Amino acid sequence: MPNRTTAAQSVTPRTTTAMSNERKAFWHSPYTNADAQVVKQKKGLATLDAAKEFIGAAVLTKKEADLGKLGVTRTRFDDQDCQARFKRSGFTDADVKQAKKSFPFLKGSSDSDVKGYLGLKLRNTEVGYKGGMEMLAQAGITESKYDAHDQMDAFKTSGMGARHVAAAKAKYDFLAGSSEKEIKQYLGLKVLNAGDGYGFAKDLLKDIGATKGWGR
Repeated sequence: MPNRTTAAQSVTPRTTTAMSNERKAFWHSPYTNADAQVVKQKKGLATLDAAKEFIGAAVLTKKEADLGKLGVTRTRFDDQDCQARFKRSGFTDADVKQAKKSFPFLKGSSDSDVKGYLGLKLRNTEVGYKGGMEMLAQAGITESKYDAHDQMDAFKTSGMGARHVAAAKAKYDFLAGSSEKEIKQYLGLKVLNAGDGYGFAKDLLKDIGATKGWGR
């Protein structure tokens, strides 16, 4: 009688590719995917895995100084990590501009440097230090879609002026006790909302005689 083969026996065992020593060295090192992205770009490597192999080889051969020349270091939050964190954040170019205005130590810095700084504040928050984000919030810099400075910029470019502020304050009871600055920010938010296509915001602006600067 021929031997019987069960369904389980007929399935070909799944094989796994062994991880190279270089890849193991990368995974056990403090280097990150953001570091690998930089190496991939600067060395012209075909894949991210190839970049990880490159970093791992540098670790194994004690040639990490070569990585340092590419701007890749063992520092916990080096520049590319901070830049990558900024890109994943809700911060905008307007936040970068506001940071330059708000903090003397950032004046004269490049946009890239400021983005790295904001990314670092987010990284610090992830490990429990929230003081940096609180400092940014005091300057109106948050990950919210429309910060106070975005609202004020929208008001300034809308063509509205003092008469629109007075009209809004007279027409809407909820603005009666607000300062001129607060009303300008509120109207700036409506400009942004109108630009996003919200009809209620367009109607409110029309009600106070604002018919230009928000129809984009």
